[in-house]
Amino acid sequence: MISSRRSSNRLRRLSLSIGILLAFACGPGLFDENEFLSYFLPESSQTRPQDRRYFFSPNLYSTEDPADTLKPDDNLKAWASYAGSSVSMASVAKVLYDADESRSNPFYAQLVRSHAPALTYLQLAHKAEKASGGGDMWNPVPADTTQLTQLLAEAKAAYAQTADPFLKERYAFQAVKLADQIGEIDQSITLYDQLVGPISQKSFISDWALSRHAGATLAKGDTARAIYEFAQVFDRCPSRRAQAESSLRIHGIRFREEALTFARNDQEKAAVYAICAIQPRQDALPLLEKLVELAPQNPLVELTMTREINRNEYFFLSDQNPIYGYDDASRRDSLAFEDRKKSSLTYAEKLREFALKSADNKQLNDPAFWLTAASYLAYLDKDYTDATSILDKAALATTTNNELKKQISLQRMLLLAAQTEAITPETETKLIGYLEEFGNRENFRFNNAFVAVCKQFSELYLHGSNGAKSSGWLSGCSRSKEKAAGGAAVAKSYLLTMLTSSQLNKSGAYVNVNTDQLEIEDTTSASTVQQVVAFAEQPNATDFDKRLLTLTGFDADYLNTLLGRRLLAEHRYKEGGEALAKVTPKVWKEDPFTTYFDKNPFEVPPTNKELSPPNPYTPVQFAQRMAQLQSQVGQATGDDAAKMYYELGCGAYNLSWFGNAWLLVKRSRSSAELGVALYATNRSGELERSSQRLMKTPYYSTEPAKAFFEQAMKLAKQPELAAKACYMAARCEQNELAIRLAIEEVKRGYADFDEKAQRDLSRKLRREQYGQYFARLSHEYGKTQFQSEMLRECATYADYVANRP
Repeated sequence: MISSRRSSNRLRRLSLSIGILLAFACGPGLFDENEFLSYFLPESSQTRPQDRRYFFSPNLYSTEDPADTLKPDDNLKAWASYAGSSVSMASVAKVLYDADESRSNPFYAQLVRSHAPALTYLQLAHKAEKASGGGDMWNPVPADTTQLTQLLAEAKAAYAQTADPFLKERYAFQAVKLADQIGEIDQSITLYDQLVGPISQKSFISDWALSRHAGATLAKGDTARAIYEFAQVFDRCPSRRAQAESSLRIHGIRFREEALTFARNDQEKAAVYAICAIQPRQDALPLLEKLVELAPQNPLVELTMTREINRNEYFFLSDQNPIYGYDDASRRDSLAFEDRKKSSLTYAEKLREFALKSADNKQLNDPAFWLTAASYLAYLDKDYTDATSILDKAALATTTNNELKKQISLQRMLLLAAQTEAITPETETKLIGYLEEFGNRENFRFNNAFVAVCKQFSELYLHGSNGAKSSGWLSGCSRSKEKAAGGAAVAKSYLLTMLTSSQLNKSGAYVNVNTDQLEIEDTTSASTVQQVVAFAEQPNATDFDKRLLTLTGFDADYLNTLLGRRLLAEHRYKEGGEALAKVTPKVWKEDPFTTYFDKNPFEVPPTNKELSPPNPYTPVQFAQRMAQLQSQVGQATGDDAAKMYYELGCGAYNLSWFGNAWLLVKRSRSSAELGVALYATNRSGELERSSQRLMKTPYYSTEPAKAFFEQAMKLAKQPELAAKACYMAARCEQNELAIRLAIEEVKRGYADFDEKAQRDLSRKLRREQYGQYFARLSHEYGKTQFQSEMLRECATYADYVANRP
């Protein structure tokens, strides 16, 4: 018997210990904050790789930069061209970025021969880089402002002395940058005007300086001008594009009409609209409309449209699944959320109208994109007829974007699920093709749509209706719901639900829309699994049936093992043995059975000091022995019957969370599972109902075992045997108390439920509700040798006796 203190400590760590987790594929866990509930691919837009960082993300300050690095970058190419001979980019990079001054470096050697003044500039640039400080947040390296000030003077002097345009522009940049770094904002602005302004043939280096000038302008409070200047850098300088956009995003700067007054032409105005249109937390359609009017070929036109669709999906899809990554006041204030949802509906209508208008705009490149966008917005609005007709037009339009073609197919799958009222063979043919196309895909949006469609069709099979609130196989009410469908429909519904699990749909996505295969298994009735097995064994399976089973990967061994587990969980031993007997015998000789089913399942050591003897039984033999005992016990009498009931009790006890044969009921066991489950239901406001269900679950309550031990007590003629059975009934009762304490710990909060409070409550509950069999052992069997041994060996029992009234 586990002592009271040891039991307390184990339960207290329920939410902290991982315990034993078997066959648990990597499922949803620490999610990628850039993932959220969405079915519309931003890749559907014609987007340059370097601009994909501007796809919508709930992560406000996302720094993901999938393809923004130019290899080789503009600066390397410019220096290689300046050197005037064929040198490798690697040799240029070694000099520029690693300060390599070796004559064996071809680029450095060429500068020595033909461009010696450039070496002086590079030495200044390297000193400036080193003096600028850096490090990281844990080990920051402060800037050397004294050195930077000296270098500023050298840069200004060198600018005045050199006649080389290439070096002159770079000295001008260094002067503007160095003044900014030492906090001389006014001087930085002045130096830009004095040194960069006069340069007639400006390169990207002047834009680097303009970016510094924009930052200084922003620091001075001239936000409108700063927007304009960052926009120009963003538009024409790829090597500073990301920094220019981030400079607005990080400060939460939005579009200002005054910024347009600095623009000299339509292209510069379009640049302002473009950089502002991709800023978060705003409706960008007015900016997008202006951008299309001024520069329809701007590479951010389609991307901005996808941003607006993705941003508004939240308000249409938020009731379907939990969405992660949003953290604003509207989520915590339901009234604010509803207000935003209403406004989003109106805004989405405007987006839809704009998309349809854009599909007819000859100046825009891809009408298929705009039609697909309009169709998706109609889908979000549940206007499925319009969504289908528009999508048909999109499919007929010519496009070279393969990702857009995938989006069209994805929307057809979503519309099939949304519009199906009765499943026909034709529907199944379409469905299985889509499931094969979009299952196990790395893109999280494919995973989102795949899971949603599987859930919708699972409901259709199970209930014959679409759009019902899905509780599915995880509701705990599946038995009553099964009556609404026949065997094959129930099986298909179950298999589709299994496909939503993170273990079967290995998408690589982290957003938490997937279910857990093990949880589905553990909450499914044996009768359901029987129908799944019958479905898998049917002689005249349709093409859909075969392909659906292939998608799950379930074979006869898996299904019969699962059926055996579910039958044993319901303590239907004979049927459980028959199911397990169909499993290939070699399965029992492999992990996890060789590792975790290694103790005799008919032995329960009275205390933790004793070890269970090795296991001579296979799962089949165990189930058959339980069935044999159950059939024979009715014909036995006296101690013979008592011994059979005691053996049945031990077998049933070991089929519980507390026993050594738990693997015959579930595939996984964790010391954390109770705390995790209770904490989750406590947060969702369903703790009371979940607690009651947990207390009545045989796997945790050990109630079947207690009933067998009670029968053994009743029939035993030998006091020692009766005492042993009474003690085991008491252990079952203490298991009930352990579950109760776990519930109380969650109710009261781990911090407030300290060890003293837990110990005091444990003693109180044991005296008042959970001490019946301890009392009987002490009063009725107090003179037995077994009782004396337990008083000496079991701290829990000794504590009870010492503290009883």
